Amino acid sequence: VLTPNSERMKLIPELVKEFKIDGIVEVDLQTCTPYCVESFQIRELAEELGFRARFLSAAEVPVNAEFVKYCEENRCGNYGANYACPPDCGTPEEMHQKLLSADLALVLQSQWDIPGYGTPEVLSVKTKHTNSVRSLMVKLRQLGYDVFGMGYGGCNLCEPCKRKEGKPCAFPELRMNCLSAYCVDAAKLADRCNLPFDWNPKKLHLFGMILFRQAPESFADM
Repeated sequence: VLTPNSERMKLIPELVKEFKIDGIVEVDLQTCTPYCVESFQIRELAEELGFRARFLSAAEVPVNAEFVKYCEENRCGNYGANYACPPDCGTPEEMHQKLLSADLALVLQSQWDIPGYGTPEVLSVKTKHTNSVRSLMVKLRQLGYDVFGMGYGGCNLCEPCKRKEGKPCAFPELRMNCLSAYCVDAAKLADRCNLPFDWNPKKLHLFGMILFRQAPESFADM
């Protein structure tokens, strides 16, 4: 797979000038760029799990370090009690660097009808959402991709988290930090990915993410 290939992008303007080229046509052969085909397959995997999926450069994921204050309010009870959440997961700056260690983000969204905020159904659908993100992460790893995931809310693999008992994390490879730990701005993320989002007490929009540590540039256009 001859991608990424930044030298090609430098060479094209030189060739245009040297040979007085009037136009450029890019031909994308599936047999030459299999990752273009695979990106569709990855989307299909996500959609089978009930997600809307969009590819986005990891550097384009909108974050706001000031959002950590909402975690510090500890309304969910996970602050200082869950390895996937602040402050144990790292500072906003450290989490942003972890985000930027990836080349590409697969942004995932699920939508749920709920009777209202603060109802038992909300916790239930958040758990289903995060479990589906984790399932996709595991499947992609099995296919050979080097990925990590973001869920919604703290890690739910252990109830309670081993952090409360002062024990090491039991499943560090499966643990996913929540979007809040990365200070992701969900509203801006939705806008950037052309996904629906509003604060509707009857309709819950949940986000997740799969981060590819190394992915071909062609993925970004899918």
